[in-house]
Amino acid sequence: MKIIKVPKFGNELENLPYEIKDNKILVNYFGGVQAGFPSPAEDFVEQKLSLDEKYISNPNNTYLIKVRGNSMYPTLQIGDILIVKSDLDLKDNKIAIVSINNSDYTVKRYSKRKKTFVADNSEYPNIDIEEEDSILCLGVVKNLIRDL
Repeated sequence: MKIIKVPKFGNELENLPYEIKDNKILVNYFGGVQAGFPSPAEDFVEQKLSLDEKYISNPNNTYLIKVRGNSMYPTLQIGDILIVKSDLDLKDNKIAIVSINNSDYTVKRYSKRKKTFVADNSEYPNIDIEEEDSILCLGVVKNLIRDL
């Protein structure tokens, strides 16, 4: 098995373009919120967070892509926007955008031990990897954006 890293994004997937400007855009960021019992308001200390620094630290190796299928449900859902890094190495249990033997690109979880690309949704088949297979890795999914 040979994994090839492809640093540039092709037109096979739905690309969501973004514009990078000299000035960073800062949004309000609050330290945290309890998911259990409510906490005092003093936990809400306003700070500033640069989304481009946090999520697009290396713009030349970062792209956005929208999920269009259910094979990774519930981890990834239709309409989720994935933040993908093409400069990261594919490691065990990470989710990546791949093409196997020049097939259409897909998003799957990599299992190094099982030599498989795993569909998180059990209704979809996993993709077994053979030694002679050629795998193009467009990047590793680092974060996602989901509308609630």
